[in-house]
Amino acid sequence: MRPRFLLLLLLAGCGSSQELEYDLEPIVLARAPVQVGGPDLGGLWATVATPSGLEPLLVDTSFPYNSLAQGSCPGTQGWSYTGQISVHGTNSGNPLRAVFANLGLFDICPGASGSPSLQPFGVVGGSLLANFAAGLVFPRAVDDASDPPQLTLWPGFPGSDDDLAEDGYAVLHFNLRGSFSVAQGDGEASITLPNSRVVLSACAAANPFATTDPRQVCATGQTNVLASGQDLMLAVGTGEGPLVLSQAAWSRIAAGLGLAADAGTPGDLYTPYSAAPTQANFVSLPSLALLQGITDSSWLGPCADLARARRVEWVLANQAQTNPADRANQSCFEPCDVSSGESVATHAYLELDGALVTAVVPDTSDLILSLNADVAAQPHVDGLIGAATLAGTGIWIDYAAQPQGRVVAGCLAGETRATCFAAGSCPNLAQGQQAFCFGQSWQRSAPLCNTP
Repeated sequence: MRPRFLLLLLLAGCGSSQELEYDLEPIVLARAPVQVGGPDLGGLWATVATPSGLEPLLVDTSFPYNSLAQGSCPGTQGWSYTGQISVHGTNSGNPLRAVFANLGLFDICPGASGSPSLQPFGVVGGSLLANFAAGLVFPRAVDDASDPPQLTLWPGFPGSDDDLAEDGYAVLHFNLRGSFSVAQGDGEASITLPNSRVVLSACAAANPFATTDPRQVCATGQTNVLASGQDLMLAVGTGEGPLVLSQAAWSRIAAGLGLAADAGTPGDLYTPYSAAPTQANFVSLPSLALLQGITDSSWLGPCADLARARRVEWVLANQAQTNPADRANQSCFEPCDVSSGESVATHAYLELDGALVTAVVPDTSDLILSLNADVAAQPHVDGLIGAATLAGTGIWIDYAAQPQGRVVAGCLAGETRATCFAAGSCPNLAQGQQAFCFGQSWQRSAPLCNTP
């Protein structure tokens, strides 16, 4: 490895420590093949050193634990042990990029990923990635060997939320989820898995938007009424390929799109959460906007906040058309988007458009049950954002950011708004105040509607 970093983490309740040795070079990853949907991007995997040679190692941000089988896969599954994961890239020479020693590992083969042809021997899960700021690049091209997906590990990610927003990034805060206990059998001691899963809110299938569209007039109290799309809670899961939704979530979306709840093409979803394939219906979702995974005093829900951000962006983009005498065409902040004489701050979002391949699975499937195994009282998790869904983006999962973790998301070079749009938060704006929001140049902000 090149210049190395060594991080020692004391394990609670014992005298040993994890040794996390890694360099700052990107770990070149590969995409799992897919069984259904053609050449869509699959989940991400590296390679891991085993006694029999290098074997596939899944990189899955949503998986709740780390595993490395001590035998062949698929094979007899054991229990937990203390071991080591040596992570190699998938590029020429399979360079060693990280050595994680004294880890608590499960002697378990995860399920096949994407198709039965890729059987991982282990998983780097969220509980290990949570020690870093994990940078992930998801190129859109499927077969471009010069531009592969990558994982880079840093001790932290620089930059304030405001600075990152001005640089064109969407900063989405979250609180980790996923803690639950597992036991080998009845009467056996259990192991508590830590919170390590990133869950974000999302708005699925909102109406299309452009700043050249007619304005949306919004009276006080109409913010939620005028929102379009369906509110969701989704985990970020890079070990999967498509977007995965529960049947209940898809039924809500389908109703809004005028589709049957059982629409789609039947097929098998191969997922590390299950040894057997999961029966699924594969459908196409027109758009998905990802927003923060936390709530605050100004939080309206993902679809209502998306609609508000779009209205504010429309106003800032159309100020040259302002005509105070023409209310219908006046560029001004709507009454539902103002407070105390200023426009209300908007929340950041990452919008992904196009035909997003989506696997609809039963509410009782192993994957959906696992995503909701922590605390039933918390918001229900409707599914999982796979690596294919994030094609065309680069994200940093800054687990250690305070007071909450954050996903710093941007669109890769060559992407257009028709496929990817990263919108940073826009602050409260008084009339005449300068602003830099939604990728627009610095400008004076518009007046409030019905204000002289």
